[in-house]
Amino acid sequence: MREQNLKLDSALFLIVLILLVVGVVMVYSASSFKAQEIYEDSHYFLKNHFYKVLFGLILMLLVSKIDYTVWLKISPLILLVSFGALIYLLVSPDVVAVRGSKRWIQLGSFQFQPADLAKLALILFLSHSLGRTNLMRTDTSKRFIFHLGVIALIILPIVLQPDAGTAILISFIVITLVFVSGEKLRHFFFPAITPLVFLLIIFLQKGYQWDRIIRFFASLKGEEMHWQTQQSFISLGNGGFFGLGLGGSRQKYHFLPDPFTDFIYAIVGEEMGILGTLAILILLIAFVSIGVKIAMMTVEKPGKLLAFGIVLNIAIYAFTNSAVVLNLLPTTGIPMPFLSYGGSALIVNLFGIGILLNIAEQNRRKLSRLGNYSGYR
Repeated sequence: MREQNLKLDSALFLIVLILLVVGVVMVYSASSFKAQEIYEDSHYFLKNHFYKVLFGLILMLLVSKIDYTVWLKISPLILLVSFGALIYLLVSPDVVAVRGSKRWIQLGSFQFQPADLAKLALILFLSHSLGRTNLMRTDTSKRFIFHLGVIALIILPIVLQPDAGTAILISFIVITLVFVSGEKLRHFFFPAITPLVFLLIIFLQKGYQWDRIIRFFASLKGEEMHWQTQQSFISLGNGGFFGLGLGGSRQKYHFLPDPFTDFIYAIVGEEMGILGTLAILILLIAFVSIGVKIAMMTVEKPGKLLAFGIVLNIAIYAFTNSAVVLNLLPTTGIPMPFLSYGGSALIVNLFGIGILLNIAEQNRRKLSRLGNYSGYR
């Protein structure tokens, strides 16, 4: 009977593994031309990505063996480190702006994006804080001020980088966690709209941001699309139903910007066709379904919120990335989880999956002690 109960864990791990393997293959296919052109080594980006995937998998397995409550307990420290890294981006003269934004810290050959860690840190902290019954008994206004301060400490530095896409998505994750926790949304309305006000200010200062928005709405009226989205559509059109075959993409040859990062899903469509994009979509839906089931089966409120937060993070990023490729949203610079060329986002996501696997393991142990296995399949 215990073997049957491993199905949920195994299915989650298998889905992540399949997506990672597909990601490695597609990163090589989409990046080989550029790697050869820049580094005279067509495997350059493949090797970097593979090492990060391998490191992330090892980290995921190690984290899955650590009681998830440990991360909840030290979440204030993780949040503080994240905040420090975000402030460092804004004040350090060593940080180089890329495309007008200061988002990355260079650690040797590795680029670390503090917003990725900050996002997970905020999920951990809010899960721990909102899940504590003693805090729920405190005055509503005090809870509001406390959480407003914490949320602002993370979101506002991200807005000032500026990184509009990440700030908006984190805000959405926060709102959803508050809703799942049982708190009244009106108490957190202000912290939810605060980043949007700052985003408006940033947009007024950054012309390219306005250009993306204007071109997006213009495309909905039948006018010319933004260049990136236009090339993405050409990729999908080239692929048709069955695709051009692995390595057959034509758009990666200086036509589609960021073919192995933000727009890798378009390359999947070009080389693997509609069938390939649907297969990826089905895998992601299955991942979310299993993750939600794990969350629903978690008795402890902090663990339940944490599981929801981790799954929600992956789901929102996957939806946003695919929506941009399909011109349902303006270009955001959001990568596709597990598929896009790896960096801190990949490693942090796999860290989160390790926590999710441990939550599932904790659930199974509790059910085992109760002698009730029927629901955990």
